Amino acid sequence: MDITQRARDLLASDAQIAEHLTAAVWERLPGYEVSLLDRTELSDAITASMRSVLLAVAEQRRPSDAELAPAQHMAERRAVQGVPIESLVGSWHNAERVLLSRLLATRGALTTAEVQDAARRVGVAVDAMIGASTAAYRNIASDLHAQSSQVGVDLVSSLAGAEALDPSELDRRASMVGVEAHLPHRAIALSVRRQDGRLVARAQRAIAERLRPHVAGRTLIGSHQGFTILVFADFARLVEVLERALRDPDVPASTALGVGDVRERFNETAGSLHEAVSALKVGRLLGRAVTRFDNVIPEVMINENPGLSAQMVGTVLGPLRKGDLLETLRTFLSSGLSTRATAAALRVHENTVAYRLRRICELLGIGSSAELVRVDVVLALRALELERDTEDQ
Repeated sequence: MDITQRARDLLASDAQIAEHLTAAVWERLPGYEVSLLDRTELSDAITASMRSVLLAVAEQRRPSDAELAPAQHMAERRAVQGVPIESLVGSWHNAERVLLSRLLATRGALTTAEVQDAARRVGVAVDAMIGASTAAYRNIASDLHAQSSQVGVDLVSSLAGAEALDPSELDRRASMVGVEAHLPHRAIALSVRRQDGRLVARAQRAIAERLRPHVAGRTLIGSHQGFTILVFADFARLVEVLERALRDPDVPASTALGVGDVRERFNETAGSLHEAVSALKVGRLLGRAVTRFDNVIPEVMINENPGLSAQMVGTVLGPLRKGDLLETLRTFLSSGLSTRATAAALRVHENTVAYRLRRICELLGIGSSAELVRVDVVLALRALELERDTEDQ
């Protein structure tokens, strides 16, 4: 069986090959954070690319522009997520080895010349994929970091890192690139909807321009956990400026921002950076455009401890999970403990609400409906709402 026929036969198992590469190649390379990858999107792009490579091998040609498009889009996503370009290229070389081994493993012996021909054909197709991928990656990376030096990117990475760094060294390096390190600083985190991923550079640029007139010294731009991070000297009316920035026509409507708390000076901003990311994650669940960490601390605690949150919901609200009691409790608390307002919102009689409240108090072991505003009850309800929002994402 010649190489052309072997390649055509492998087309029937392109999805299986893609799944193998998704699980055994891409996800295990340095720089890839599995938690940030959409497995379906990744698998679909790899399947399309593997099919294009096999067709090119079978027909002894380079992939067409249309066949290169999924690889280019995948490279753009990796650039936005901050995956090193070396890892991207390494993933293609791993794919090349997998495809070549599959071609050679098909039944029937091959001559030395046929093995060399197979290696050449696969190499030509994969080289085209690598070229298109790296060009797309560099275009996005160039846009993302057009306003920031490599030193600035490295400083943001240092703040985000797990290892503690010498504060004076951080300040010294920051001052070298124009940061007013002695001033109070804070961080914001930025993301856009997955479908708008290639527009993140536009959002970053527009927001940085809005910040520029208000910020003393340099704004540092980098990335962490797939989100764009901006670190800058704090100023008054920050949230107002950010909300105006989100109305800029260059900013995708899906853009969301998380705002960390202010710190006394630059070298203490690591905490603000992590707060910004946590606030952004919660804000996206709640559908908010701008989310301040200090406004969502309970929600952050719930979101970052799913096991404990589930246990709290089960323990506190377990007896109410059936029937209309849970919705009555939620509406009663949001209506300012007003039986009349609750009845109107639920479109039931006030006596029905009163009966349900008595039943809720009995099940929760609470003396009266006025005592339902308990911390554990309120937090458990919030955890349940966040759990539902997560399922809807």
